[in-house]
Amino acid sequence: MAQILRRMFRACLLLCCLGTALADNSREIISAAEIEREKPASLMELLRKRGGLGDSSGALSLRGVPKIALYVDGFSRGGAVTELEKIKPQDVATIEIIRGAASNRYGADALGGAIIITTLQAKPQWELGLVQGYDSLDSHYSRAIGSGAVGGIDVRASFEDSLSNRWMIQRDNSPLLSMAQTQHSGFAKRGGDIKAGYRNDWLTVGAELNYLEQTRNYGRPNNYNEYTTVRPKLFSEMRFGELKLNGKLMYEDNRTDVFRDVGGTENLALYMQGPETENSVNLEVQADYRNFNAGLVYAVNQAGIEQRLASNGQRLFAMDSTVNRIGLFGGYGLDFWDDWHLDASGRYDQYDYSGISIYDAGLDSREPDAFKKAFNPKLALSWKTLPWLTLRSSAATGFMPPDPATLYFRQTRPNYVVLPNPTLKPEQSTTLDFGTEASWQGGKAELTWFYTRWTDKMESLVTSGTPNIKQTVNLGASESKGLELSINQSLVDAWNLALNYTLTTTKITESLNSAIIGNELAFQPRHRINAVLTYTGIPGLTTRLNLHHESEQYMDFRNLGRDANGYAWLNKAYTTLDFLVTKKIGIDKHSVNLTLAVNNLLDNRFEKSLFQSDPGRIVRGEIGVNF
Repeated sequence: MAQILRRMFRACLLLCCLGTALADNSREIISAAEIEREKPASLMELLRKRGGLGDSSGALSLRGVPKIALYVDGFSRGGAVTELEKIKPQDVATIEIIRGAASNRYGADALGGAIIITTLQAKPQWELGLVQGYDSLDSHYSRAIGSGAVGGIDVRASFEDSLSNRWMIQRDNSPLLSMAQTQHSGFAKRGGDIKAGYRNDWLTVGAELNYLEQTRNYGRPNNYNEYTTVRPKLFSEMRFGELKLNGKLMYEDNRTDVFRDVGGTENLALYMQGPETENSVNLEVQADYRNFNAGLVYAVNQAGIEQRLASNGQRLFAMDSTVNRIGLFGGYGLDFWDDWHLDASGRYDQYDYSGISIYDAGLDSREPDAFKKAFNPKLALSWKTLPWLTLRSSAATGFMPPDPATLYFRQTRPNYVVLPNPTLKPEQSTTLDFGTEASWQGGKAELTWFYTRWTDKMESLVTSGTPNIKQTVNLGASESKGLELSINQSLVDAWNLALNYTLTTTKITESLNSAIIGNELAFQPRHRINAVLTYTGIPGLTTRLNLHHESEQYMDFRNLGRDANGYAWLNKAYTTLDFLVTKKIGIDKHSVNLTLAVNNLLDNRFEKSLFQSDPGRIVRGEIGVNF
């Protein structure tokens, strides 16, 4: 209780210290109409153009904070780019980007913000859409979306079959020797979802079933993963005047049939196979009444990992774990003095680690049960100073507990070793935002100052050599701060310019390892710029140029240019220019949509992570037909 009171007091004190010109951290809403205009091949392609949002070596990041919650239709999907790319752009109704700490509502994974995706629900109108896309790397995707009503029940079905040949291209100077022979790879996806819903004046109920098969081929013989996900959902909403009650229930079954090698193609006896499994049950209930909301989140996650030699089936490692999580959240919004608005909210989370059993080096063991808990408040205040000017800011705390795999998972190969760290402590953070928004005829601008400080920051340390060694450690205290500017201005003759710039500085401020104090965090560029010029002067035609720039960034917190073995750990700055033109042709109630996109128009090759280089210029064509 004392810890909870201290965190509440800290958030209140930080907010009050900012003075009277305060407001909530910025939220950006991307609508289905905007996604339709931009015609991205994937949602990550769409979001990389948004201010401060990036890919921190496979994990979503915002404003230098590599812990972002991804929620889809009310349920957490972690914060990995791979989860985002499971969603078809044609299935999305809205995307909400919350910048700044959001653990007050979304719990763990929301240290730096949250991305909230709401998918399109079933509608009574009969519609059919077909989409076919190809690109110059021989990638392709086929999508079919249909909706209608059957016996008073609205139904929507969506299917996809795709192959991406640019998931991983090996960089020449990779410090990961175990990946040194990877030259080309593919990522195949097959699956779909079916939704059914019924609604009347006071009740909405529905069900949904998702099925997804994925294959990631890492480029070498016998080096691939096969994933299968089955996800049924139930949801309901009841409305009684100003009171709204809703509930969601989801079961998820993830299976990975693992068969991956150790970096060579000669010694087949060293190849290892899985499988890995993960089953979870998630329940959320929420009540909204006027400006008050409260809810309960409950989840049970059971995971299993097993490694065997493919040659003789010898068992190497196995781990089974169960995590029970309960979360309670609530918030209240208050309008006063005509032009002021206050939001106060918070969430309590408790994690129960139980049933963790490990087989390692021929020995079976069981880890003791453990509990981790946190309370994270948030206060936000906004003031509409003038009809064209709003000031806003917020103060919040966040947390991130380690997962069982990070605590106990071990992997030993001749070329690659993953070490557990059972002493890991949860991350805790404090975030401040202070911003202003100005609008005028034909345009608007936003400027935000942000600051985040962590204690017990968790980072992955990879040491190159033979073997490569990877382990997650607590760095100590770290901070990220900077400025974010966005401008949107209509120009003459149907031209529009959108610009966003994020300046981020990160630093390790305290650590038991004095050598890293003052270093920057990994995969966080100091400068990130997007500039988009759009022309819509011809009916049904949209033309867009997008400039994207990221400054150099270190690949881990040691801030090495090159290590003792001569391998590069610093990615250089890069700039890309993308071009897009779309044409919509209407025929009666039907339409045909044609898209031509050229990503990386200038064919600028650059390195993106420990083992990945950009494939260069990619030309993509897409045709969509709606009936």
